[in-house]
Amino acid sequence: MKKRIWKKTLSALLAAAMLMGMSACGSGSGTETEGASAASAEESGASGESGDSIRLRYALTEELNSLDPNYNYSATSMVMIMNTNEGLYKYDADGNISLGMASDVEISEDGCTYTFTIRDDAYWSNGDPVTANDFYYSWRRLADPANGCTYAYMLITAGVKNAMEVVYGEAELDELGISAPDDRTFIVELDAPKSYFTELLTGSYFMPVNQEYCEECGDQFMLDLEHSIYCGAFVMSDWEVGGTTYTLTKNEDYYDADSVTTDSISYTVMTDDQAKILAWESGELDQVQLTGDYIAMYADDPELVERAYAGMFFISFNTENEYLSNQNLRLAISTAIEKESIVNNILRDGSNAADYIVPANFARDSEGVYFRDNIGNPTYNSYDLTAASEYWEAAKEELGTDSITLELLYNEDTSLASVAAYIQSQLQTNLPGLTVELRVTTYNQRLTDMGNGDYDMGITRWYADYQDASTFLDMWTEDSNLNYGSWYNEEYNELYSQVVGELALDEDARIEAQGEMERIFLEDAAVCPLYQVSYMYLENSDYTFAVTPSGYTLSRYASWAE
Repeated sequence: MKKRIWKKTLSALLAAAMLMGMSACGSGSGTETEGASAASAEESGASGESGDSIRLRYALTEELNSLDPNYNYSATSMVMIMNTNEGLYKYDADGNISLGMASDVEISEDGCTYTFTIRDDAYWSNGDPVTANDFYYSWRRLADPANGCTYAYMLITAGVKNAMEVVYGEAELDELGISAPDDRTFIVELDAPKSYFTELLTGSYFMPVNQEYCEECGDQFMLDLEHSIYCGAFVMSDWEVGGTTYTLTKNEDYYDADSVTTDSISYTVMTDDQAKILAWESGELDQVQLTGDYIAMYADDPELVERAYAGMFFISFNTENEYLSNQNLRLAISTAIEKESIVNNILRDGSNAADYIVPANFARDSEGVYFRDNIGNPTYNSYDLTAASEYWEAAKEELGTDSITLELLYNEDTSLASVAAYIQSQLQTNLPGLTVELRVTTYNQRLTDMGNGDYDMGITRWYADYQDASTFLDMWTEDSNLNYGSWYNEEYNELYSQVVGELALDEDARIEAQGEMERIFLEDAAVCPLYQVSYMYLENSDYTFAVTPSGYTLSRYASWAE
């Protein structure tokens, strides 16, 4: 393996800056740097030649909160679950969808019934075989309205028979269109065929749960090492609750262990960009995301990689706030932010300013045309100071006040701190009388606060779960657990019911209805779109990384570069 050569001037500057940052910010920065430096070259696999063990090391900006496939809702949790558990389908080394825990599937002629045969060589880490009941129990647990699972709506999106009625408490759980007549047979009935159904089944929320083990653990299930169980390519070998480091180790009992080329994956939570760069330069990370000035600094580095994602950052408005319940105020805020400066002057990573919620270059129809090209680009949230001023004056008159104070919530991250400060400046300058106070917290705490409605405005994000516009539209329905802002629109909900129901097989009408849903959503300023995500990474060129069509790295299939 090559040795990364330090750029002495750069390293000295970074080290000096880091020391100043530790003095200014207290022990937190020092702890993060220490955590990233803990692994020695021998432990991390940073020395050796092709053929040696592959031990990947990544930096995270978000902590792990759970490995429970039904209840998780953080990006970090999903990454871990995708590696330690497995659904009926998975991604192979070429980034294509293939059968996972199912060894075979029979699809009815009308495309509405899937009969899966669960493989007989898959086992949980406690020795139990993976069975059809593990999927039956998991999907019912997801659907049960008493559990309040965040991703329960995905059963509706998937088109599972009677899912809408069950999830919304209008039908009994036994009416959900799934069954497990024996240990090896799991049957799923759909209300109508879904072109993206198999892709959905790679998602963490549809993965199996060992019923006996889950019920033994109770409310501690999958919240720490002691109460966790695995059937995927890796097992969690290091996970201290509240800690900042996590390690996955190859599961030698995994049925397809021979295809898993990576021996371990180590993660360290690091929210400070300087700490990440120092860790990269000293050979302690195999991938690091670049932001701001660091992108220009490494512009000519052969290990620089750009990846575009179907992901959106936006401001979520709490519509139960006494002020933000006002549409004109939301529109004033949405049109008073010059977004091009965010992507061009702050991020500088290829991200694109956006006035839409369904990404560009995403969700092709049967003719290969992207959703945005079918629908066009909306302008309701476009930067327009004249419009913003008019909305602002109307809002003040309707609310009966000349001054409003709102809080903007965001989680710890160098780029988000800069974006939040910029938004604060834009709003206070362009909407005189509006005061924006900033509140920063951890990623998990932000999710908790937003989920509880304990916020005014919050910078948040969403990445596509599958290749259809519904992944960005379905979460804003009346009863969705992801509708943090409690936004409600009767026409929107009616269109949603049509899209998942009577229009499911009429592609043109379905896309048209989805376009109307987006129009209603944006015209009402339910959120303020900010930008569509693209990221710049430095990646260890000793390795070749497998990637999905959506740009996600499949770490289990890393190989030595030739």
